[in-house]
Amino acid sequence: MRNAAGKARHARVPASRPGIVIGADTFLWFQGRMIGKPRSLAEAWRMLRSLRGKSHWVYTGLCLLDTRTGTERVSYDRSEVVFRKVGDEAIAEMFDAVDPLDKAGGYAVQEDRWGLIKEIRGDKNTVIGLPVKLLRQGLKDLEFNC
Repeated sequence: MRNAAGKARHARVPASRPGIVIGADTFLWFQGRMIGKPRSLAEAWRMLRSLRGKSHWVYTGLCLLDTRTGTERVSYDRSEVVFRKVGDEAIAEMFDAVDPLDKAGGYAVQEDRWGLIKEIRGDKNTVIGLPVKLLRQGLKDLEFNC
Protein backbone atom coordinates (compact mmCIF):
# COMPACT_ATOMS: atom_id res chain seq x y z
CA MET A 1 0.00 0.00 0.00
CA ARG A 2 2.91 2.32 0.77
CA ASN A 3 4.37 1.84 -2.74
CA ALA A 4 0.97 2.31 -4.37
CA ALA A 5 0.43 5.56 -2.45
CA GLY A 6 3.92 6.77 -3.37
CA LYS A 7 3.25 6.15 -7.04
CA ALA A 8 -0.04 8.07 -6.90
CA ARG A 9 1.44 10.97 -4.94
CA HIS A 10 4.36 11.38 -7.32
CA ALA A 11 2.33 11.32 -10.53
CA ARG A 12 2.48 14.52 -12.53
CA VAL A 13 -1.01 15.82 -13.13
CA PRO A 14 -1.64 19.13 -14.90
CA ALA A 15 -3.64 21.52 -12.72
CA SER A 16 -6.03 21.97 -15.63
CA ARG A 17 -6.94 18.25 -15.53
CA PRO A 18 -8.15 17.41 -12.02
CA GLY A 19 -9.32 13.87 -11.42
CA ILE A 20 -8.31 10.58 -9.86
CA VAL A 21 -4.75 9.26 -9.92
CA ILE A 22 -4.41 5.49 -9.51
CA GLY A 23 -1.31 3.96 -7.98
CA ALA A 24 -0.88 0.20 -7.66
CA ASP A 25 1.93 -2.11 -6.62
CA THR A 26 2.10 -5.91 -6.52
CA PHE A 27 4.28 -8.45 -4.76
CA LEU A 28 4.23 -12.17 -3.95
CA TRP A 29 4.39 -13.79 -0.53
CA PHE A 30 6.04 -17.20 -0.75
CA GLN A 31 7.52 -19.36 1.99
CA GLY A 32 7.65 -16.52 4.48
CA ARG A 33 9.24 -13.89 2.28
CA MET A 34 8.25 -11.11 -0.05
CA ILE A 35 9.07 -11.47 -3.74
CA GLY A 36 8.99 -8.52 -6.11
CA LYS A 37 10.29 -8.11 -9.63
CA PRO A 38 13.39 -10.15 -10.45
CA ARG A 39 16.55 -8.14 -11.01
CA SER A 40 17.98 -10.51 -13.59
CA LEU A 41 16.92 -13.34 -15.88
CA ALA A 42 18.78 -15.78 -13.63
CA GLU A 43 16.76 -14.57 -10.64
CA ALA A 44 13.52 -14.91 -12.65
CA TRP A 45 14.47 -18.53 -13.45
CA ARG A 46 15.10 -19.23 -9.75
CA MET A 47 11.77 -17.66 -8.79
CA LEU A 48 9.69 -19.65 -11.25
CA ARG A 49 11.49 -22.91 -10.55
CA SER A 50 10.81 -22.46 -6.83
CA LEU A 51 7.11 -21.70 -7.46
CA ARG A 52 6.48 -24.85 -9.56
CA GLY A 53 3.92 -27.18 -8.03
CA LYS A 54 3.32 -24.84 -5.07
CA SER A 55 1.01 -22.03 -4.08
CA HIS A 56 1.79 -18.46 -3.10
CA TRP A 57 -0.11 -15.27 -2.28
CA VAL A 58 -0.21 -12.23 -4.55
CA TYR A 59 -0.89 -8.88 -2.87
CA THR A 60 -1.74 -5.71 -4.77
CA GLY A 61 -1.89 -2.39 -2.99
CA LEU A 62 -4.11 0.30 -4.49
CA CYS A 63 -4.19 4.03 -3.89
CA LEU A 64 -6.76 6.39 -5.37
CA LEU A 65 -5.86 10.05 -5.03
CA ASP A 66 -8.46 12.72 -5.80
CA THR A 67 -6.41 15.61 -7.15
CA ARG A 68 -9.27 18.03 -6.56
CA THR A 69 -9.44 17.46 -2.81
CA GLY A 70 -6.22 15.61 -1.94
CA THR A 71 -8.30 12.78 -0.48
CA GLU A 72 -6.78 9.29 -0.70
CA ARG A 73 -8.27 5.82 -0.49
CA VAL A 74 -5.60 3.19 0.15
CA SER A 75 -6.33 -0.53 0.37
CA TYR A 76 -5.12 -3.93 -0.79
CA ASP A 77 -6.37 -7.28 -1.98
CA ARG A 78 -4.79 -10.70 -2.09
CA SER A 79 -5.31 -13.85 -4.12
CA GLU A 80 -3.73 -17.27 -3.86
CA VAL A 81 -2.07 -18.68 -6.98
CA VAL A 82 -1.32 -22.37 -7.44
CA PHE A 83 1.35 -23.28 -10.00
CA ARG A 84 1.52 -26.50 -11.95
CA LYS A 85 4.69 -28.56 -12.03
CA VAL A 86 5.94 -27.32 -15.37
CA GLY A 87 9.22 -28.01 -17.12
CA ASP A 88 11.92 -25.55 -18.01
CA GLU A 89 10.67 -25.54 -21.62
CA ALA A 90 7.42 -23.83 -20.62
CA ILE A 91 9.30 -21.24 -18.58
CA ALA A 92 11.71 -20.57 -21.47
CA GLU A 93 8.81 -20.14 -23.92
CA MET A 94 7.11 -17.71 -21.55
CA PHE A 95 10.33 -15.70 -21.18
CA ASP A 96 10.53 -15.45 -24.98
CA ALA A 97 7.09 -13.80 -25.04
CA VAL A 98 6.90 -11.91 -21.72
CA ASP A 99 9.52 -9.73 -20.02
CA PRO A 100 9.91 -11.43 -16.63
CA LEU A 101 11.90 -8.49 -15.25
CA ASP A 102 8.79 -6.31 -15.42
CA LYS A 103 6.57 -8.66 -13.40
CA ALA A 104 6.40 -9.47 -9.69
CA GLY A 105 7.50 -13.09 -9.40
CA GLY A 106 8.68 -13.08 -13.02
CA TYR A 107 5.36 -14.12 -14.56
CA ALA A 108 2.20 -12.60 -16.04
CA VAL A 109 -1.02 -14.50 -15.35
CA GLN A 110 -2.78 -12.72 -18.23
CA GLU A 111 -0.18 -14.15 -20.62
CA ASP A 112 -0.24 -17.75 -19.36
CA ARG A 113 -0.44 -19.68 -22.62
CA TRP A 114 1.98 -22.24 -21.21
CA GLY A 115 -0.19 -23.59 -18.40
CA LEU A 116 1.94 -22.41 -15.48
CA ILE A 117 -1.12 -21.51 -13.41
CA LYS A 118 -3.25 -24.37 -12.11
CA GLU A 119 -5.68 -22.30 -10.05
CA ILE A 120 -6.37 -18.80 -8.76
CA ARG A 121 -8.23 -18.55 -5.47
CA GLY A 122 -9.46 -15.00 -5.41
CA ASP A 123 -9.63 -12.18 -7.92
CA LYS A 124 -7.53 -12.68 -11.06
CA ASN A 125 -7.35 -8.89 -11.44
CA THR A 126 -5.43 -8.70 -8.16
CA VAL A 127 -2.83 -11.06 -9.63
CA ILE A 128 -2.70 -8.99 -12.83
CA GLY A 129 -1.99 -5.92 -10.69
CA LEU A 130 -5.22 -3.91 -10.60
CA PRO A 131 -7.91 -5.13 -8.19
CA VAL A 132 -10.96 -3.89 -10.07
CA LYS A 133 -13.42 -4.47 -7.19
CA LEU A 134 -11.31 -2.25 -4.93
CA LEU A 135 -10.97 0.30 -7.71
CA ARG A 136 -14.74 0.52 -8.16
CA GLN A 137 -15.34 0.75 -4.40
CA GLY A 138 -12.68 3.42 -4.01
CA LEU A 139 -14.14 5.50 -6.82
CA LYS A 140 -17.56 5.17 -5.21
CA ASP A 141 -16.12 6.21 -1.83
CA LEU A 142 -14.57 9.27 -3.47
CA GLU A 143 -17.92 10.00 -5.13
CA PHE A 144 -16.26 9.87 -8.52
CA ASN A 145 -18.65 8.88 -11.30
CA CYS A 146 -17.23 6.56 -13.91
